[in-house]
Amino acid sequence: MAGTAVVDATEATFERDAVERSRSVPVVVDFWAAWCGPCRTLGPMLEDAVARRGGEVVLVKVDVDGAPALSQRFGVQGIPAVMGLRDGRVVDRFTGAVPLAQVEAFLDRLVPSAEDRALAAAATRDPEAARATLEAALRASPTHAGLAVALAELVVAEDPAGARTLVAPHPGAPGVDRVLARAAVAEAAGADLDALRPRAEAGDPEAAAALARALAATGADVEALDVLLRLVESSDGDARDAGRRELLALFALLGDDHPHVPAARARLARALF
Repeated sequence: MAGTAVVDATEATFERDAVERSRSVPVVVDFWAAWCGPCRTLGPMLEDAVARRGGEVVLVKVDVDGAPALSQRFGVQGIPAVMGLRDGRVVDRFTGAVPLAQVEAFLDRLVPSAEDRALAAAATRDPEAARATLEAALRASPTHAGLAVALAELVVAEDPAGARTLVAPHPGAPGVDRVLARAAVAEAAGADLDALRPRAEAGDPEAAAALARALAATGADVEALDVLLRLVESSDGDARDAGRRELLALFALLGDDHPHVPAARARLARALF
């Protein structure tokens, strides 16, 4: 079946043709029957749509009349019933002769995009190779937020300004807040902590923010949190709001699984409300 986009499977061959095959390429399973009118409408549409994917997905057709055990196994209650398999599992499904747009959307969800493949490949490579992979993918898809964020995460420690530029077109995209927080911390590395502490303790919001970032750059996360929490607790107006924003940025950087973030969040809530 190598290179074959459409396969007729039986109960005897289904495990090989569909389940095992789905571990290397997405598989669409079409449960159908010759007497089923909607099946005759959907079948050719599905075959054409799969063929246009150029081998990125395989279509496995199962005649329910000859495969009652498979129909029961997959809970087929009406046909045509179409299921998407990846890694041996059903990850999506629909029933009925749906419009072509819905078929294409189903395949889009099932087949990883070029951008998704680049992100997955980068995650398995060393930093230099990952950067080259993401840069090439971003040149091909310059508006893709996920690629921009992934590349920014790779370069932010050595090039915080470049990381900011990468994510600037994607405000609100997942991961952007963390990139910006990491950039701010990277830019604060090496600051004079002894010079900043007295100003922060006097309630200077800019000094408190700079001190917290510089502390985070050294790994002193607990002290960084405490500096900002004390600013929020002891001030009001713009200074208090500045401290709150810096805390939220530090939360994004550290993540909610950090052992001290939940308590810091609770302390911030008490200070605000």
